Amino acid sequence: FLVHGIMGNDLEMGYLAKALANVVGSKEVSCDDGNEEEDEAKRIKRSTSKTSTLLESKPTPGPEVCIHSVKCNVGQTHDGIRSGGTRLANEMLSFVQNDMKKRVQTQKQKGEYNVTFSIVGNSLGGLYARYAVSLLPYQLRINARGQAQEEDKGSIKSDDGTIQLNLHPNVFYTTATPHLGCSRNTYLPIPRFAESIIGPILGATGRDLFRLDTKKDPASNALDGLTRGVVDRLGIVAKGEKLLWAKENDSNDGEGDDDAVLVEHAEEQELECVIRNMCLQDKYLASLRNFKRRVAYANAFGTDFQVPTETAAFLHERSGVGHFVEATRDDDASDDDASDNDVDANDGKRKHSGVDDSDGNTPSFLVAIVKTEEQSQPQTPTSKADPNENVDFDSPSDELLRMSQSLDALGWTKVFVDVRDRIPAPQLAKPTFLRPKNLMLDDLIRKRMLENSNVEGGTERQKCILTSSELFESSRTGDSINIPLGHAVMVANSKSEKYGEFNREGRPVMDFLAADMIRDIMLFE
Repeated sequence: FLVHGIMGNDLEMGYLAKALANVVGSKEVSCDDGNEEEDEAKRIKRSTSKTSTLLESKPTPGPEVCIHSVKCNVGQTHDGIRSGGTRLANEMLSFVQNDMKKRVQTQKQKGEYNVTFSIVGNSLGGLYARYAVSLLPYQLRINARGQAQEEDKGSIKSDDGTIQLNLHPNVFYTTATPHLGCSRNTYLPIPRFAESIIGPILGATGRDLFRLDTKKDPASNALDGLTRGVVDRLGIVAKGEKLLWAKENDSNDGEGDDDAVLVEHAEEQELECVIRNMCLQDKYLASLRNFKRRVAYANAFGTDFQVPTETAAFLHERSGVGHFVEATRDDDASDDDASDNDVDANDGKRKHSGVDDSDGNTPSFLVAIVKTEEQSQPQTPTSKADPNENVDFDSPSDELLRMSQSLDALGWTKVFVDVRDRIPAPQLAKPTFLRPKNLMLDDLIRKRMLENSNVEGGTERQKCILTSSELFESSRTGDSINIPLGHAVMVANSKSEKYGEFNREGRPVMDFLAADMIRDIMLFE
């Protein structure tokens, strides 16, 4: 599932969809569900698929990869993360339901099916996706009419007239997503009172992104009916904190398929900061933890105005969480690590995410790939704080620290991308007095590897670890002055034909992501 960002559309990640198709080396077959109604005169020239693309492997039979660019939030990205995330969950489940219904009718085979799902969320779409996965069930029962049903006490059974779907989270990617929100993470520092003015201008979404205290002003949060929201078509009913699939009625006339079902959310949840909750509450973290791999792409060196590096990679200036360096653009084909950068032959597990370019080297736009280890609970050390310092997690800064460490504890791969040379605008070298005082990320990694190689029995790659605070300081600014257009360039944003041409230099980045993601998907066991 490809999820667009704020003020985007389902064409936004069109190039990535094509790149994924190219990696699989497949033919494209339309999977339009036939329910789409839109005025083509108002639409920009579309890609080959209106709703999704079914990729059927040519050389050998194997898993089918179906790409779906979601459309539920087109034109309505200002009503909050909860609203957009709920619509996304509905569309994902609707697509799986309709697609499997067609397959079963074609194959005329009942029984049990295993379906994996993976997500790429761009910008705000990554937050939508994080919220949506907390709502998704992992088992569905679909009858001959394609309705989802659930037996008593949540147990799902299969009979002659139904199929059972087991949904398995596979890989979760985000590109330039503000995981920590925008408050205290803006391109240029702005005071809190200015955030309280800017946030509401962007509606409920702006209030969410700037983590404004909704308890003080619940009426202005504009939850758009989610407190008693409508979830259409699929019959999803919320009971407390558990989202259940339910049959709207027992009629057999097909009229109930489109009936609306109210979703009830806990009032306290609605009045709290949703980004904070998604970073700290287990019901959101557990859903992310169920994915086999989590990957966050972030623009480095001050090239992203909308989503700076620190929130895209959830870094904090006082976090001591270790990040293991797995690949850098200094790597080449002669490196020992590069020769087996995909999968370890002994255990079948990925070593690191490196993808060689046509010259056998790691692509020049890839600054570094780092990884945090999965922890049973968040690490608490702070790299710069005095050991005796009292940390107040209720203060805005310390709350961000806690949020950063909580996400890191899930185990993430973070990809730092340098698009300075790919932005279609001139750049100037910074004068000496404006250059960062700390080492830039490339230089810091070289220095750390050199230090490791000087240790007896050590290697450059061995135990090359950078803390979150080191990454924060070394990746957020660069040595050149650039127009910060990297947010759209990195994903080769193609929400319109002209926009896609303007951002075409980001296509190699998406080629890299596509190759990496397909390998991840195919490694599912």
